[in-house]
Amino acid sequence: MRRRPLLAVGLALTVLAAALLTWVMQRGGEPVQASGASTYTATASPTYSPTASPTPSATRPSPSPSTTATKKPAPTNALATDGLRLRIPAIGVDRRMHGEGVTSEGKIDPEPGTVMWFQGFDRVRPGAVGTSVIAAHVESGGKADVFAHLADVEVGDKVQLYENGKTVSYRVTRASVIDKNKVPTDQTVWGPNSSRTRLAIITCDEAFGFREDGHRRANFVVIAERV
Repeated sequence: MRRRPLLAVGLALTVLAAALLTWVMQRGGEPVQASGASTYTATASPTYSPTASPTPSATRPSPSPSTTATKKPAPTNALATDGLRLRIPAIGVDRRMHGEGVTSEGKIDPEPGTVMWFQGFDRVRPGAVGTSVIAAHVESGGKADVFAHLADVEVGDKVQLYENGKTVSYRVTRASVIDKNKVPTDQTVWGPNSSRTRLAIITCDEAFGFREDGHRRANFVVIAERV
């Protein structure tokens, strides 16, 4: 397994005018909170079920498959040729993506086993000029999910978007662990961008440990720029 970064990259602390977002990306009680989303209304967002929340515990949960796995997963559906797909060769990810907004609770909560790009807060469809936010879970129901190995991605790695027989390549310019409380003010993810074609790929991370309720304290964020 590739050596993961140990320190988070410094973050911009200017508060976004559009909204404050609390990033948490583990299915089972850790969707993304998107408060103040007055400029966007989700019409077909998934239902968030509070009953799936982890049982509160004062002790650290068992290590997730993302840190105990010794073999990276093989690419999934690698022969599919239609639809918008995300490919991260370094960790064997090859998955179809779909656009999705916030839930009725104002949260970003992709279904287990899926990759979504976020519709809202002036974020763009992957491949368009601007910043596209892409999310999937690191773990769901105690099992490794799509981004179980996202923390193994390193600066310089390749990311690809594939659609209708065409491949667009990106280069990873940042791969870092970030405290969830700081992600909402990260201007690379949520700030204005009208000149670059950028992907911000996010999941949760246990590098900073777990809260008493069992939720992770950090996110892992990969930034990739089109080449």
